[in-house]
Amino acid sequence: MHQVGLFGILPIHLFRLLNVALGICFLFACRKESPMPLPPDPDPKYRQYGIPFQGIPATQDIVMYEVNMRAFSPAGNLQGVIDRLDSIKLLGVNVLWIMPLHPVGTLKGINSPYCIRDFKAVGADYGTLNDLRRLTDAAHAKGMAVIMDWVANHSSWDHPWMQNEGWHTRNAQGQVMHPPGTNWLDVADLNYQNMEMRAAMVNTPTTQTLIFPNELTLQPFEVLLLTKP
Repeated sequence: MHQVGLFGILPIHLFRLLNVALGICFLFACRKESPMPLPPDPDPKYRQYGIPFQGIPATQDIVMYEVNMRAFSPAGNLQGVIDRLDSIKLLGVNVLWIMPLHPVGTLKGINSPYCIRDFKAVGADYGTLNDLRRLTDAAHAKGMAVIMDWVANHSSWDHPWMQNEGWHTRNAQGQVMHPPGTNWLDVADLNYQNMEMRAAMVNTPTTQTLIFPNELTLQPFEVLLLTKP
């Protein structure tokens, strides 16, 4: 497997540090013949958009292109990616990896796409949910699967979850912390010991993509575009 980036097509051993989302997605992709047991869907209010993509490549055949939308086109948005899908396809790409596209927090923020203020929305700077659907449909039409970066470890400091007691980890002084062992001062570490926080994260569209693919008739490591009925 190779990844396409600014420096051309490189061996996959240079990209071992893929994020949690990709690891989970690859795991599902490798085990189609014996799917893992799935927990019940905690909230059936979401419904599948579109038809699950049938052209997902085997793991060993993946040629992946990571898109940082801000830097990818002058517009810096989803339409900018749509406009260049033919160029990406010409590189032999069959999986398109979209970096986080949610609204970005501003409190203590440095404008990082990994500082997420709303896990259930598309950031206005990037476009709309309909733009994301158009991108996914267009990529599918060109034989490319689409995956999204899942940022489950932390939230922005102005995320509404900050109002929920116990949803973020705290230090000995009782103060909410940034992720331990990092210098990521723009984000607040989520507390996975809190069952309510876990349930809320499970109920975000991206997480449902990873955990409930069968219930949502979703193919492995495919972007799930959800809407409330």
